[in-house]
Amino acid sequence: MGRVNFDAVQMSSIAFSISGLSKIYAMGESEVVALDHISLVVPQGDYVAIMGPSGSGKSTLLNILGCLDRPTEGEYEINGEEVSHFSDEKLSELRGQAIGFVFQSYNLIPYLNVDENISLPTHYNGKEKSVSSNPAHLATLVGLEERRGHRPQQLSGGQQQRVGIARSLANDPTFILADEPTGNLDTQTTKEILNLLDNLNEEGKTIVLVTHEEEVAKRARRVVRMQDGSVVEDQRVRDPVLVSSANPSNVSDQKNLQNPVHPLQNVWRVLGKGACQSILTHPLRSILTGLGVFIGVVSVLWLLAIGEGIAQEAESEIMQLGANNIIIASKRPSESERSSKGQYFYSYGLTHNDYKKLIQSVPHIQASYLTRELDRRTIFTKDGKKRAELLGCLPNYRNLHNLVVTRGRFLTDEDNRAKAEVCVLANKLSRILFPFGDAIGKTINIGGNLYQVVGEVAPRTNLKDDGDLGFKEMFGDNVYLPIETMWSKIFDYAFRGYDGSPLLSKIILSIDDQEKLLTVSNMIESILDGDHGMEDFKITVPLELMEQAERARLTFISLMGLVAGISLFVGGVGIMNIMLATVTERTREVGIRRALGAKKKDIILQFLVETVTLTGLGGVTGIMAGFLCQPAYTMILGFMEKWTPVIYESLPLSMQNMSPVLVFWSFPVVFVVAVLTGVLFGLYPAKKASEMNPVDALRHVA
Repeated sequence: MGRVNFDAVQMSSIAFSISGLSKIYAMGESEVVALDHISLVVPQGDYVAIMGPSGSGKSTLLNILGCLDRPTEGEYEINGEEVSHFSDEKLSELRGQAIGFVFQSYNLIPYLNVDENISLPTHYNGKEKSVSSNPAHLATLVGLEERRGHRPQQLSGGQQQRVGIARSLANDPTFILADEPTGNLDTQTTKEILNLLDNLNEEGKTIVLVTHEEEVAKRARRVVRMQDGSVVEDQRVRDPVLVSSANPSNVSDQKNLQNPVHPLQNVWRVLGKGACQSILTHPLRSILTGLGVFIGVVSVLWLLAIGEGIAQEAESEIMQLGANNIIIASKRPSESERSSKGQYFYSYGLTHNDYKKLIQSVPHIQASYLTRELDRRTIFTKDGKKRAELLGCLPNYRNLHNLVVTRGRFLTDEDNRAKAEVCVLANKLSRILFPFGDAIGKTINIGGNLYQVVGEVAPRTNLKDDGDLGFKEMFGDNVYLPIETMWSKIFDYAFRGYDGSPLLSKIILSIDDQEKLLTVSNMIESILDGDHGMEDFKITVPLELMEQAERARLTFISLMGLVAGISLFVGGVGIMNIMLATVTERTREVGIRRALGAKKKDIILQFLVETVTLTGLGGVTGIMAGFLCQPAYTMILGFMEKWTPVIYESLPLSMQNMSPVLVFWSFPVVFVVAVLTGVLFGLYPAKKASEMNPVDALRHVA
């Protein structure tokens, strides 16, 4: 069936007509006849009062005339077009464009002000506001120009009914249905409301009024009395008002009325604003509803930032080791392995002969570095003493770790060949040992021998090696010595290895082809296993560590996705519970909106927008809190270090020394997921609200 021709309805002399209208309700196995073959023709400009005792069928008739209910049989025509078989959507459209409602209990939306309540029907009829439907104009028409910003609870009963009457005029309807409009009012206010209705009728508005009061019915031009679902009397008191086609109350601004409002503009104007007003009406409930989403978003952003910080810290250390390098480090074997070598076996680890053999036997080596490290040795100067780490190395050690010489020079090949008694100090250590001047050219005492300081190197980031993989380097207290000098002149408790050659702490080999790293690493392990006979070394491949770190990061992201899913699911369940309670609480509001022309999809969209607004606000505040991750993390660690040192010390070093790194791609992803969670969990409550019967919803008492 096509769209209702509302322009033709306006031009017709008949506002509406019913013929043989019946309504039968099934009550178990029996039937109740609410309306029994009623026929009625109401011309434009008429003022009809419908009277009758309770149960006579007045309300049922009014519901059918208002397109809130359907007849069991019979015809209902507006301008000669049968409308009783219209779809729910077309009936909603008809209500929004051709019918105005005035309710006994006012039925105003409590969180909307006077202007917003008056203009509510215009939001659903898809038309641009005309002069006659302007809320300011209508508020002035009913004498509420000074109360336009007030909400229903700030108005008297008479003022609320005036708002209801103004609202019924907002869509410039074909006729107005008034259900006991004075039933809750005192005598004086009743007179004022009836005078207002009289004036509207005099201006050409068609009014159908249901009442129990004879005094009210006397105001009408026609009185229809009902009994047991039938019309028992239809008395014409006065003729209808003659409605001219030029009457401004009916045809004014028709051109403007046909200009549609853009859907997105309507969504914001009606639903967005309404959602915010509804949320602000119950601030505590709204905060608690959005809290689950907020916690979910914050937890994901913070955990990702912490995970990224740990990963970057680890990757930074690994990258400093060189992606093409293999690190072989000495380590203390188990006591059982050591005792198997004999009671007096103390030395263990890598030796100089191991280094020579690897250089000769292993292919693809393009550079090699070796060190011997002795920790916590006391260094003496005339100004004091300090414990430091002695690090014997070759000159190329400087290139391995990009050491920057700030004064003097670094070690040379000649120093190594001559076993020269020279050293290079870390800048920090130099400032401690020589606080009153330049260290270059001065001497330090190590184990009774004097070593001349020939250079200083700048501070650099330590390699902490939290996983104890063998690449730890703490650069702040290093004394760099030629490795030959170290072997020959520095006391080393077990300076000779199992093969009689000097011990080494590390051998670092640079391989010319990354694809060969694992193969070369396996070859080295096989050679050393065969020579040592015990596990007194460990091999680390930085490239492999980077791949492991990347896999760990991806695993961490997956776990965070799971955490996000659980958090947002819990938040979504909370939202669904709150929205279901909200739907029940606002059942009458749903009925009001449906009566004023809202379609089912409008109701769904209304509650979805409210849900999305809640989750969106939770997501936005969660994202804002996400930027606080770094200061919050620092503050929490500082608090733990001061007040719970035992717990602080139990944390991995990677967490103690790490700074969170925000993962910015996660911000929009988490926000979208939060909003989609609102849509998903808000869909059922919204659908439930849209399926409510308008008549039952209007009868609901909260």
